[in-house]
Amino acid sequence: MRDFKKVLKPAIFILSLMVLLAAFQVITGCSVTSIVKESYMSEEDELELPEVEIDEKEISEIGKEDIAIKKSYAIEEEIDLVDESIRDPFKPFYIEEETGEEEEKNIFELERIYITDGVEYAELSFNDHLYLLKESDLFGYYYFVQAINETSVVLLKGDNTLTVFMDSVLYD
Repeated sequence: MRDFKKVLKPAIFILSLMVLLAAFQVITGCSVTSIVKESYMSEEDELELPEVEIDEKEISEIGKEDIAIKKSYAIEEEIDLVDESIRDPFKPFYIEEETGEEEEKNIFELERIYITDGVEYAELSFNDHLYLLKESDLFGYYYFVQAINETSVVLLKGDNTLTVFMDSVLYD
């Protein structure tokens, strides 16, 4: 039995080596013998370099073209990257630039103030349009109702405070 075990290990090694060689042949599509023949027994073929003719005149013309291309990249005019049509973000959006012409002013007239269900309301005429306003309402794009008093309404336009009194006209 011991002799059988001594023979069994080399037999398994040789058998697995043969299986690997067969698998190699199936996977690569070529046999081990052809690889061995080509590697060790065939004559070595040396690669021959092709003959190339060098034209010195053509090489000098290529150099002249390269120099001409480098000269063509010279800055010919100044490029302006500022777009004038974009609004300046640091200027308030509701103030237009002065054009020298007189602009139409907004006309405010406080018509009446009354209380309904504990809420104070003011009827304010703004450029011939009547607005029904309460505190913290926005109207006319830039005007904010800050307070409604007994005889006046306080408006905010940006950082400016406007007070419109009853039965009087205010121009802004």
